[in-house]
Amino acid sequence: MKIAVLASNFIRIPPRVEDVPTGYSGAPEEVVYRIAEGLVKKGHQVTLFASGDSKTSAQLVSVTEKATSKDKSIGIGPHESYEYLLISKCYQMAKKGNFDIIHSNFDKKSAYFAPLVDIPTVSTLHSVLDKAENILKFCKDTQYYVSISDAQRKPIPDLNYIGTVYHGLDISTYPFDSNGGNKMVFVGRILPEKGVDQAIKVSQNLDKQLEILGWAAKKNMNYYTEKIKPYVDGKKILNYGFLSRKNLKQHLIKAKLLIFPIRWEEPFGLVMIEAMACGTPVVAYAKGSVPEVIADGVTGFIVNSGESDKRGDWIIKKTGIEGLSEAVERIYSMSGEDYKKMRFACRKYVEKNFSVEKMIEEYEKIYRKLLNK
Repeated sequence: MKIAVLASNFIRIPPRVEDVPTGYSGAPEEVVYRIAEGLVKKGHQVTLFASGDSKTSAQLVSVTEKATSKDKSIGIGPHESYEYLLISKCYQMAKKGNFDIIHSNFDKKSAYFAPLVDIPTVSTLHSVLDKAENILKFCKDTQYYVSISDAQRKPIPDLNYIGTVYHGLDISTYPFDSNGGNKMVFVGRILPEKGVDQAIKVSQNLDKQLEILGWAAKKNMNYYTEKIKPYVDGKKILNYGFLSRKNLKQHLIKAKLLIFPIRWEEPFGLVMIEAMACGTPVVAYAKGSVPEVIADGVTGFIVNSGESDKRGDWIIKKTGIEGLSEAVERIYSMSGEDYKKMRFACRKYVEKNFSVEKMIEEYEKIYRKLLNK
C-alpha cells in the first residue's frame, strides 16, 4: 500500500532528549516513528510528513528544515500554523493520487482536510479527548478514528471509530533481567495528574527508595517546588530528570517496580509496557487505560484510587495510598522465585500483546478494511 503517515513537525522524529521541549514527553513522536518504520519493514511504500531534521526509512516530506520547537524564529506558540502547512502539503499530494490512505497522528487537525480528498484518512487519537470534544462533535464522520485504548473513547463514544490499536514496542531493543533491583521508579512529567506526590508518600510509608525520572514544565513549578522538591534528598528520594530512552531502559531494568499513581484518564501509559518489557512489574491506579494494560496479580497490581471511584474488584482491596502501599509491599515481600516468575510474566505479556509487530498488523487490518469498502 501507498501510505502517508502524517505527523507533527513540532518535535523531531524519532525524538532525542535534546529534541523534546520541557514539559513535553516525546511519546507520540516515538510511536509515530515505530509505525513508519514498521510499515516500511512490511514492504509498504511509506511517506512520512514530519520536520526536516527527522530520520526515517520512509520517504520524508517536510515544510521546515528543522523541528519548529527548535526554530527560534517560530517559537512554541505559532508552531501550529506550520503544522497546518504540513497537513496541507500532505493533502495536496493525496489529490494527485500519491497515496492509498492517509494515517494522521493529529486528533482533529486533519479532520478539516479529510473531506477534500477521495481517499480515507485514519486518525490515531494520542490525547485524552476532553479538550477536543466540542470541535470533534462537528468532525465525527470526516475521518476514521483509532483509539489507543477502549477507555479513551468514553468522552465521545460515537465518533467514527474503526478500531482500537495499542502501542507497540520493538521488544528486541528492551533488555530483560529476571532479577531486577530494589528501587521503586516513577517515570513521567512532574504534574499533579501524574501523581508524583503519591509515589513519594508510598516511599515514605514503606521506607523504600524512589527514583523520579521526569521534569516539570514552568506552569507546574509550584507543584514541583511545594510537593516534590522538598522531599528529594538524594538518598531516599532521587530525581534524575528527563532521560534518553537508552538510560531510561537501564533504570527500568534495575527497578523493583514501576509506580504509576495517575489521577487522570490517561489514554495509554507507554512507560507501563516499557517497564514490563524489561521485566519490571507495575503498580497503578485503575484509571484510563491501566485495566487494559496491566494483568492484575500477573504483571503487577491495579489499585482503586478511592472508595468513591472503584473500577474493578482487584486483588488489592484497599484504595488510595493505602492500596498502593499494600501492592508495593506485596511485591517487595515476594520470594525470589515468585518475583522472578512475575518478571518473566511481564516480558511474555508484552511480547504477546504490545509488540510493534502486533501494532503494525492491527493497522494493516484497518487499512485493508477501509480500502475494501
